[in-house]
Amino acid sequence: MTTAAGQALGDTHDARAATTPRVRRRAARHHWIVRVTHWVNVVALGLMVTTGLRIFNAYPAFARRGESFCCYPFSGKPIPSSLTFGGWLAGARNWHFAAMWLLFLNGLVYVGFIYLHGEWRDLVPRRGDIRDSWEMIKFYVFARPDHPHQGKHNALQKSAYFSMPILGALAVLTGIAIWKPVQFAPLATLLGGYEAARFVHFFAMAAIVLFLVLHVVMAVLVPKSLRAMIRGN
Repeated sequence: MTTAAGQALGDTHDARAATTPRVRRRAARHHWIVRVTHWVNVVALGLMVTTGLRIFNAYPAFARRGESFCCYPFSGKPIPSSLTFGGWLAGARNWHFAAMWLLFLNGLVYVGFIYLHGEWRDLVPRRGDIRDSWEMIKFYVFARPDHPHQGKHNALQKSAYFSMPILGALAVLTGIAIWKPVQFAPLATLLGGYEAARFVHFFAMAAIVLFLVLHVVMAVLVPKSLRAMIRGN
């Protein structure tokens, strides 16, 4: 009698288990280290850009006094103060170097993690990325109705994320050259001299800002990507 009752209870439990849907735990789209370093970058880059513009305003030109520079039509016109941070030149320099160390150390953590964790494979350019990037551009400008197939990142995202460490390294090297042009004279010479290094530094910053603007626009157009960078899933 007891055995039959136990068998009946076991059959009931198995039936319930078979009919009860299992709750699947979704895998995190972004590891927590990637998310933390992403938001630290937001703060560090914001400080680097705004304090860098304040430093630039101390001499808003790339040519020496009395000379001209071919590639900057706004020579002598300072950046609006509302876009700068630091208060005065010395204050902006202090903030700039503090943010530089934060950005540098945070970048080392990020690059080290994606290398050890294997996520660099999702970012390395591959054959067909140019074609896939063009398809993504057509989708974004509404020339293609369906979203192209992609992996973790689409081709445009991969290109942008892959280029950011390169732009960051370029900004660091040119920043060192214009910070200590005498002590690091070989580096400044390699970059074309002090004025050229200063322009390349500004260009790298402008490229990073352009990426940030497009990044924010894409996050607004695809809100789930922003949620994924906050919550992981």
